[in-house]
Amino acid sequence: MVVTDSPVRLSRIAPADLSAYKNLRDEGLRLYPDAFDADIESEQARPPESYLGKLGLTEPLGGTFLIGAWEGRDMVGMVGLERQSLHKLRHCAELNSMMVRPSHTGRGIGISLVEAAVAEARKAIGLEQIILRVSTTSTSAINLYERAGFRGCGVLPHAIRLVDAPGQVRYFDKLTMVLVL
Repeated sequence: MVVTDSPVRLSRIAPADLSAYKNLRDEGLRLYPDAFDADIESEQARPPESYLGKLGLTEPLGGTFLIGAWEGRDMVGMVGLERQSLHKLRHCAELNSMMVRPSHTGRGIGISLVEAAVAEARKAIGLEQIILRVSTTSTSAINLYERAGFRGCGVLPHAIRLVDAPGQVRYFDKLTMVLVL
């Protein structure tokens, strides 16, 4: 897969790519604390190989993977899909870990990543829908997901709680969006 008008290449992330994935993920956690459920303090200590399960290598029906956007040897974007493991929820997967390095935004990489994830999800046996959660303040991300076919279906107030300093707390609402495959 190649992104139009850009020397960026999209491909599934392999075990050898996990260090690059972790570096980009840690950057995202630092830059956009309201966009990720995880926090940089907890995640920084994780070794790259701890993300091996996110590659879906043992998922026989598909629907769990990470896709990276590469410019040369540098990972400049990423997106993940995780299929639910409970029997009654196996028809659902969650889109997560979506990020494009700030120096590469506005080049179509984000929509290419989401479209690639949806195309890969359509190959999974029995997968019927993709769900994601996005901060309601992230209007550009919401617009991107809508362009890819996702529709909002509810808001969870105060979904993210950030403590900036003692007594300084900020909350972020999350919009749940869904794409029926």
